[in-house]
Amino acid sequence: MKKFFALLLSVLLLSTLTPAALAEEEPLWTRAEGDGAYVTIRVPDPADANDLGWAKARYRAVRYADTKEPVALSSDHWQGYLFATVPAADAARPLEVFQGERFDWTDIQYQSEPMGANLLYIRGVLQGDSQGRLNLDQMLTRAEAFTLLVRLLGLEPGEDPGYADVKPSDWFYDAVSAARAAGLAAEDETFRPNDEVSRAEFTTMVYRAFRAIGWARTVEGTAADLDLTDGGSIPDWALEAYLALERCGLISTDRETQEVDPTDGVPIPEYLAEPQKGATREEVIKLLEGALRYLPVYPSQEAIELGFDQAIPVIDGSTSTYPYTTALYGRFFQNYSAHPDYPEKHSKSHASYERLIDGEADVLFAATKASSELEEQAKAAGVELEYIPIAYDAMVFFTNEENPVKGLTIQQLQDIYVRNAYDNWSQVGGPDAKLTPYCRNTDSGSHALMEAMILDGGTLSDGIAQGNVSTAMSTALTDVAAALERDPAGYAIGYSVYYYYLTAEFMMGDVTENRLHLLAVDGVTPSDETIADGSYPLSSYNYIVLRAGEPEDSPARRLADFMVSEAGQEVVVNAGFGALAK
Repeated sequence: MKKFFALLLSVLLLSTLTPAALAEEEPLWTRAEGDGAYVTIRVPDPADANDLGWAKARYRAVRYADTKEPVALSSDHWQGYLFATVPAADAARPLEVFQGERFDWTDIQYQSEPMGANLLYIRGVLQGDSQGRLNLDQMLTRAEAFTLLVRLLGLEPGEDPGYADVKPSDWFYDAVSAARAAGLAAEDETFRPNDEVSRAEFTTMVYRAFRAIGWARTVEGTAADLDLTDGGSIPDWALEAYLALERCGLISTDRETQEVDPTDGVPIPEYLAEPQKGATREEVIKLLEGALRYLPVYPSQEAIELGFDQAIPVIDGSTSTYPYTTALYGRFFQNYSAHPDYPEKHSKSHASYERLIDGEADVLFAATKASSELEEQAKAAGVELEYIPIAYDAMVFFTNEENPVKGLTIQQLQDIYVRNAYDNWSQVGGPDAKLTPYCRNTDSGSHALMEAMILDGGTLSDGIAQGNVSTAMSTALTDVAAALERDPAGYAIGYSVYYYYLTAEFMMGDVTENRLHLLAVDGVTPSDETIADGSYPLSSYNYIVLRAGEPEDSPARRLADFMVSEAGQEVVVNAGFGALAK
């Protein structure tokens, strides 16, 4: 192992960049990983990534300052720092950022170099043969596979591993000893160093290695959840690894199918796991690089200052407000979607309020205040809800693009939805065409807006509430689009919230050719400007909602304060909503 590092450093051009001055100006940020066997340390980078340019910035890495050995588990440059994850026993050793130089492999052209080959090389994981060749098409052996993982984890050799086919004179002896001591290599009579490693075996080995760090997490699912045509052929013992590493770019074979993409005429590929097939060096490089890139989660300075690097509030909300959660995590964490607390979706409006009342969620992003039913439920539970406006939004109505009607009054909307007074657009100044109103389910946030702004204490007409009900925010738009009739003419009407409508209507082109347009209300068309200045009569807010008894320094309270700060309002804009006026 020491010989390897000596050889590696002899061919790398390294520029020592000691961050001592920066380190003195700010406290060292560290985080114990997994069961505490590893520690992640944030290392200031004295160089500016913008000055370096992309070509050099991507080859920044971290090494031990005393021995100049690179740390394999080090991140890219991000916001002025790199993160290094080291064995807990080495956590006190000084670290420094260095500039690695790419190595010119002798058997491939630069354009053919697999992504990550030089990144793994600079970090001390990958080494070519004595002639400087990568030998990308060669199958990986067990000795090579365990050597890669030992370098990755920074493991030290232990005692004799006890395999009859592993001798101290073998080049892989130290790596096998370290793997055996760490429990990566099974107790057996033989090691079989020259046996080829199958794709399923190497995928499982990588998964277990990153589980040892604490980065790879169990993902529930079945083979059908994988984008692999032959996912059913993956052995049961390897399925957990495949599910956990899918985001990293699984080793697979792609081939064209007979199905053609109608948009560009290109054949649609299918992906095969072929789990029993041997893993090539090129495939191994790609999987390792993908795992290093997509598994670890690193906090931003803001997350650290707010204490969210330790515990971020449990966030929920309505479907329309999910972009807030995505934008927030994206601001606080590099590789945010791998964060263990990142919700893949919101629970929808009614259910999310119930979770907040029951204490299962800490905060909500909501497009509307709780319904009277939910407020009673909160009161019965001894909970008072606190609503803090964070963005502008509005209730909007829409109809088919072909409908010449451009606007309605609030009175006409009430006549349609409360009194079911019209069945033809000519009755509201439009053409002779059937009028079909759509509503939302009564436990939705959109219906809560309808209650507050249109129903005025009344209820939806039975004829509407029992008929055309859109059960999801997306179908509120697609149902209206699909209701278009041309002979004889018929147009529908539906409702949603403004900023969700903008995003969803734009994406509807992938679902239907039928388009929609927004309706003016009382003569004012909804827009960023008319909603912000309040001239649009159905203007409203989006809220961050929390339990009123939250202490001042609780994570939920800190998040609420952040959302109304200048930085939080940037999150609002990045999420696609209207920031509050200063």
